[in-house]
Amino acid sequence: MLTPLNFAWEFIPDYKPSYLESLPKGMVEVDLPHNAVDAPSSYIDESSYQKKVTYAKTFDYKGKNAYAYLRFDGVMVQFDLYLNKANLGHFISGYLPVKVDVSAYLKQGKNELVVVVDGSEDPNIPPFGGEVDYLTGCGIYRPIYLETHQGPYLSDIFVKASAKGEVQISYSQVGEGKPTFQLYDGNELVVNGQETSFQLAKPHLWSVNDPHLYTLIGKIGEEEKKVTFGFRDVTFNEEGFFLNGEKLFLRGLNRHQLYPYVYGAMPEYFQRDDAHILKYELGLNVVRCSHYPQSEYFMDECDKIGLLVLDEIPGWQHIGKENAWRDNLLDFTGRMIIKERNHPSLIAYGLRIDESQDDHELYSAIQKKKAELDPTRLSLGVRNFKESECLEDIYAYNDFTCRDLTHGIDDISSWSGAKGKAKLVSESNGHMYPTTSYDETDRLIEHALRHARVLDDAMGQKGLSGAISWCAFDYMTHDHFGSRDHICHHGVMDHFRFPKPAAYFFASQDDSKPMVYLASSLQSSDYNEALLPSGVVFTNADEVEVYMGEERIGTFLPDRQHYPNLKHPPIFITDWIGERFREDGISEKDAKTIIEGLNFSAQHGFNNLTLGWKLKMARLMMKYHFSFTDVYNLYGKYINHWGKVGNDVYTIIAKKGGKEVARTKYESPRTGIFEAKLTKESLVNGDTYDGCYLVITKRDCNGELCHKAFDPFLIKTEGPIRLIGPSLINLEGGATRIGIASTKGKKGKARVIIEGQSYNETLTIEVE
Repeated sequence: MLTPLNFAWEFIPDYKPSYLESLPKGMVEVDLPHNAVDAPSSYIDESSYQKKVTYAKTFDYKGKNAYAYLRFDGVMVQFDLYLNKANLGHFISGYLPVKVDVSAYLKQGKNELVVVVDGSEDPNIPPFGGEVDYLTGCGIYRPIYLETHQGPYLSDIFVKASAKGEVQISYSQVGEGKPTFQLYDGNELVVNGQETSFQLAKPHLWSVNDPHLYTLIGKIGEEEKKVTFGFRDVTFNEEGFFLNGEKLFLRGLNRHQLYPYVYGAMPEYFQRDDAHILKYELGLNVVRCSHYPQSEYFMDECDKIGLLVLDEIPGWQHIGKENAWRDNLLDFTGRMIIKERNHPSLIAYGLRIDESQDDHELYSAIQKKKAELDPTRLSLGVRNFKESECLEDIYAYNDFTCRDLTHGIDDISSWSGAKGKAKLVSESNGHMYPTTSYDETDRLIEHALRHARVLDDAMGQKGLSGAISWCAFDYMTHDHFGSRDHICHHGVMDHFRFPKPAAYFFASQDDSKPMVYLASSLQSSDYNEALLPSGVVFTNADEVEVYMGEERIGTFLPDRQHYPNLKHPPIFITDWIGERFREDGISEKDAKTIIEGLNFSAQHGFNNLTLGWKLKMARLMMKYHFSFTDVYNLYGKYINHWGKVGNDVYTIIAKKGGKEVARTKYESPRTGIFEAKLTKESLVNGDTYDGCYLVITKRDCNGELCHKAFDPFLIKTEGPIRLIGPSLINLEGGATRIGIASTKGKKGKARVIIEGQSYNETLTIEVE
């Protein structure tokens, strides 16, 4: 039986030995998950949370159980545990659960629990010991449970299931007794008995498009343990990646489990929501959990929606020489595998410290540990040099050679250490071109096109299993790695989970729903010299048709010349005049030349006309008795309306098979329109508090975020809810979001009150 212990803790952000005898005054009530020291949204002081803090809770216990444990799903970083003033020991958690036997210390009635948490970056605990490109926070940031058993029980079940329907069950138990196993397909019982090896004739396979799950319940007496799993076969080899025998190119991004204000201390809703963003908004089929084991809620949601996962042991570049560090890493490896080995979404274990040097002794021991605990899955090793020794099954390489739009990644034949191994690009771009959501349009577009360049190069290489770029979301980091604000702006989304144009490029590679997105601003004053470069469109359609007002400009096709391998290359609108050009007395041939010349001038400027274009324009000016003013007026009439009264509306219609599937429009933005919404209609307390997002946006008349908007807002709550973060926030790049959490013990309507300089709103939500 699991009893959650996540509400009504007492907390103080320090520790003194005297607290173990008598808790201090001034402790505040908090619920778990909890972050000990909240951060600002930027300019973060990572030293602020590197200290000891104290949590305390009194809980009732009335059971008569043979076995009792406290299960900590995640405490950052390590902790000392006291129950009824007895010291139960020192434990290292970090990104992994800890289970403590409290059978001899639990008493009937009230029990007093004290947890002293140390958030310091201990050099003997991975990922610490060197410089780390991410922050960790401090606190009890995942749930806690009291686990009790009346008699013998199954402590662990591991199900090995193949696409042929073969099932092998391994288990560990405490106490005597022969377990029975029940296999369910939904509500249908398909196997019931004590056999640990059997075969289903026609299993319903788990796949990315049909993530079908089975449930196995193991019982000893009245005690039962439940696990979910899927039937599927995963193969990595020199030909690529195969799921259930079908080749699939892995297209994904890396995910840091970090959120504004509270680091990783977010409950179930937010963890599952990230999986939905990756699968449904970004159109990915795989995510790499960089660089540590992540929430079971996130992993479970990946199982449910069919998002493939690569996990990873904690660390970044540094390998400790001390025995304590190495022993801890080996221990973390085993704990990670046991935590995650039943997830069908998990296709390989990341068993090498990201971008570390070779260490034959350490990585051999880790491979041996994997073989003992899970021989069914392959292992992955991520490195940033090509001649590395590869003890893992998959040679993963961080290729950061994309320095412009002419080159995405190197040829994988240059990976000299990868001979005979499956190959995967595990990171690209990232720090090579950091981009904020409020950068200038041309930088945002190049950021997106660099990702397109990398993916196109990757898909063109025979034998490459996939490409996982850096990264999904911007994230908090130490001052040596991020911008001056301590944020790595490497994501295709910002750290509030709002998309940059690169996000729409990834979405365009997915065919699950029609989409079209104009990445370019058509406001000439957004560009140097008030030019109007080619428009960049991301779509999964066959073509786009472009109109200005009611006048058709023309049809534009995907750029398969420069992106021959992408399923849906970008579309470039290279002509802003097209069929709109109508001037009496000018021949069709000369009109075409004039259109080309005006478009060239729009992209490069009249001052940058080549000699060839100058001669062409001079010939036409002489032929039609044009002055330079006449030419400039033509340019102003058809392309550049800078400084003129009017409202040019462009419409872009995406077509597939000749039929419209999506459209978007662009007109000169005016005053932004604010909107505030909650992402759920009600909150329901479960094992922990429930949550949702308050989303505030400022959009222009095209529905696009006003990415230069930073309006401030004061957020107040009334009723059984609270904020996860500060009450005073501001838009970043035209948008922000903040968590709303339910509180324990109260139900009814709650209100979220938004107060701004020019926008005020009150939203209601039900707490059930």
